[in-house]
Formats: sequence, C-alpha cells, structure tokens
Amino acid sequence: MHKNRFFPIIGIACLALQAVSVWSKPVKVASIAELMAFAVQSGNEVTMPPGTYRVKDYLTPGMLAAVGKDIDLSQGGRPPLPVLDFRGSNNTFHLEGVTLEVDTSIYDHLPTFGYHRFLFVSGNGNLIKGLTVRYVGPQQGTNGNVLSLWGDDNTLESVRLFVHGSSPYGYGDLLGKGKNPGMVPLGKQSGLMVGGDNCTLKRCKVISRAFGHCFYIQGGRNTVLQDCYAEGVNRATSDMLKDTEGMAVDYEFRSVYENRDGRYLITPGYRKCLTEDGFRTYSRGGPRNQSTGKTTLINCTAINTRAGFEILGPADIAEKTELTGCTALGCERAYLLINGNIKTRDCRGDTVHGPLLYLWRGENADVELEWAGQGSDYTVHALATISGKGQRVKLTRWESEGSAPRLPILLGYGMPKHAEMSTPILPEEAQHITLINETGMPVIKSEMASEEK
Repeated sequence: MHKNRFFPIIGIACLALQAVSVWSKPVKVASIAELMAFAVQSGNEVTMPPGTYRVKDYLTPGMLAAVGKDIDLSQGGRPPLPVLDFRGSNNTFHLEGVTLEVDTSIYDHLPTFGYHRFLFVSGNGNLIKGLTVRYVGPQQGTNGNVLSLWGDDNTLESVRLFVHGSSPYGYGDLLGKGKNPGMVPLGKQSGLMVGGDNCTLKRCKVISRAFGHCFYIQGGRNTVLQDCYAEGVNRATSDMLKDTEGMAVDYEFRSVYENRDGRYLITPGYRKCLTEDGFRTYSRGGPRNQSTGKTTLINCTAINTRAGFEILGPADIAEKTELTGCTALGCERAYLLINGNIKTRDCRGDTVHGPLLYLWRGENADVELEWAGQGSDYTVHALATISGKGQRVKLTRWESEGSAPRLPILLGYGMPKHAEMSTPILPEEAQHITLINETGMPVIKSEMASEEK
C-alpha cells in the first residue's frame, strides 16, 4: 500500500519535474509542464502569463497511463485519483488571466476506479489566485470533481470553474443520484470540494452546466467562503415531458421519486435544477475522514441550483456554522438546514421554484431569513417547513418586492423525501420552537408540533 493512500504521488507531476531543475524564487513559467514542475515543490512564488492552455496537449499517453498506478486498491473505497497534483506547500501561484481548458474526452483514457479529482491541492499553505478552469468536450462525467482542497491552510482567490460534462444531463436528479443512482448509470461532475482544515475561498465562482455540486465541504474544519458565487440552470418538468428523444423517453418518463399520487413518474408543473447544490456541507470526509466542522459563509450567492444552501450543522455543538449576507434565487429550495447548530443572519431567498426553507431535525438552529421575490408559474407547496427541537426561526418579507403568493409555513412538518417537491410533505416532530412570522402567511401545524414558544 502507498505510504499515505490519501496523498497518492501521481506520475504526471513527477514526469514534469524530471525536466526542470531547482529554481530560485520568484519564478515565471510559460507552460502547464513548467507549472506542474513547481506544483510539486515548496516555497515558490510562481507567475504564469495570461492565456488559454489546453490540458489535453500536455497530457501525453504516457502521463495518462501513469495516473493511479501507485494506488493500492486492496483496502476498498474510493481513494482520491488526482490528475494534476499540487502537492507542494507554501507556494503562491499568480494565475490571473490563465485558463486551463479541459477536454472531457480525456476521461476515456483515465482509470475508472477511485474518486477523480482533476486538480488536487494536497499540499498545505498554498495560495492560488485568478485561475480559470473551463471544461469542453463530450457530455460525460467522471463522478469526480474539478478542484479539491485536500491539504490544510490553503486559499483560493478569484478562482473560476466552468463545469461541463455529466451523464445523464437535462433531468436533474429525477433519474437518480448518489450512491444508489437508480435507473441509469451516473456520471456526475462536481465543482470545488474542501476536505482540509482552515481553508479559505474568496471571490470564487462555479458556473455549472453539469450534474454535480458547485461548492461542497467534506471533513473540512474552519472553512471560510466569502463573496463566492454558484450558478446552475433549470428546466420545467413539463418541457421534459415534451421530449421526443433522450433518457427520459428511453425510460418512459419514469422517475426514482414517488409523486403525490403514488406513481414514479416525472410530474408536470415543477421546475428542476439540472445541477446539484450551490453550497453543500456533508457530515464527514476529507483526508482524515473526520466530521465536518464549522463552516462560515459570508455574502455568498446561489442562482438556479438544486438547493441554494444545503447545510448540515457541525457535530461539535460548541460552534455553529454561520451564514451571513447570503442569497439564494431560483433554487428548488433556497435553504435546506439540517440537524440544527446553524445560524443565519441577513440572508434571503425567493420561492419562484420552491420553498424558502426546510429546517429539518436537530436542535438549536437560529435562523433569520428574508423572503424576496414575487409569485411563481410553477407548483410550490410551502414557504417553509420546520421540525426539530429548540429551533428559533424568524421569517420576514421584503415589502418592496410587491405581491406574494399565499404559501403556508408548515410547523411540525419535515422535508419531502429526498427534498423532491412532487412527493408529500409529512408531519415530523417539532418541540419548543420559537417562530417569529412577519410574512403575513398562514401557519399550519401538524399533530406533531407541540409546545411552541
């Protein structure tokens, strides 16, 4: 087995290094080969001239064949499978105006095992500024991501990812997702993942035209995202039902989700995002497979993603994950907050494609959200659902937004299964809830709501 299965040494960077001697700092590079030579060193300040650099031209057949050769799979699981590995530490990369163009056709030459992480920052204390990664080519994915911060104390500033390439594409998660994809083989393509501790993302953007998350944190602790932007695209389910070719037609418009009349069919009247979540935190993961810690999101924006913010509160109740000044517009659900231990302030979202809030289970969330936007041409069943214990929820309405649809606040209800709006919203326990309702919308209580403050 490799000395550290979570930090595999990939042949690509090593091959590049063989041709370059040790440089003094600061240094200038003019090709991907030179960039990757310094990506495996430490303590350099690297500058690259603006331009578009085709990764396909850099990755020779020999380099592609070397990917993953030193990973021992006897332990099972999905070890990281980097292609471009930044495993040096304490480097600064000035990449303003630099675009790495990634052709998805190279996937045909990469191993099928492991978790593909195309650009992998496994070193510590690095700063990457201004890089753009743009995907082109066939609509196919690796079930991996574009960029991973795997080491600690890394910072990204003004990094932009334009994500393309996944299958199926065009139906959101209606045909399946995750570990049990369901009806069709799944080839996702996600954006930017944080697994290391004390990482910071400033002014970063993920523009996704693929099925996968934009930003997500797995196992990272003390992660800060400031002024970051996630964008997907959505499609009406009624338009899907008009398709005359494609996977939905091949599967007779079936869905993995049970709708409100008990059938497993794509249901007209809704709007589905074709990507996954804008900002997502998981319970655990990363190089140590540790629980995800406190995450701070400041002035972040999600547009047309499945959930704008799907946030799981940290297991360590001493610190709350905090969202301040965040905005979710055009999402299937603006805020899905899970397991409590989350605080939101000066955050807002609309209900044009789905609810403002699912507050689901857990304890001691402190949620303040402003409801923005007007009515919808699509089916939306609730303004918010609230369950759990000891939660505080304040919902307000931005008066300048004009007339609003009549959407109830459901107290003592969970989220629909898989958060799919076409499935029923069922009662769920809600105790000691403090609800401050300044929206003018009615509150409907289930028999499982008790002791409201």
